[in-house]
Amino acid sequence: MIDKEFVVASRISRTIAVAAAGVGLVLSLVGSAQAAPGGGHYSAHLDNDCGDASGTYHWKDSTVYNGKPSFKIDWDFDLSDTCSTNTHPVSLYRKYSRWTGSSWINDGKFHKIAASGRESNVADVRIFLCEVGLPAGCKAIS
Repeated sequence: MIDKEFVVASRISRTIAVAAAGVGLVLSLVGSAQAAPGGGHYSAHLDNDCGDASGTYHWKDSTVYNGKPSFKIDWDFDLSDTCSTNTHPVSLYRKYSRWTGSSWINDGKFHKIAASGRESNVADVRIFLCEVGLPAGCKAIS
């Protein structure tokens, strides 16, 4: 779904990946265990005007597993479904890598998440606003 991705690195080894391929910007976390916590206010608007998301997303460094930094994350978004009668409700999804206790896994698939929540031992986190059943129209939270 994402054709190109380029990464801008900061001096504290944290990067925000920005992908452009008709799906918008993608937030990705990469960093060292010494990097400062981050986050802030993020939003997304579907190109077909059927949904919006707006809220906060924060992360802080956790432990390094197998040479890769992991993060603790929390998010809290308000969702607006402006095409509620089209049988495709608006929801949030994420793609990520998760530490299983012995290895990192990343299946590359969209996983539905609640509008607010938290996770730990994750990396490469990207959150998307989508209409359920229409992954081609997903927009990344940015």
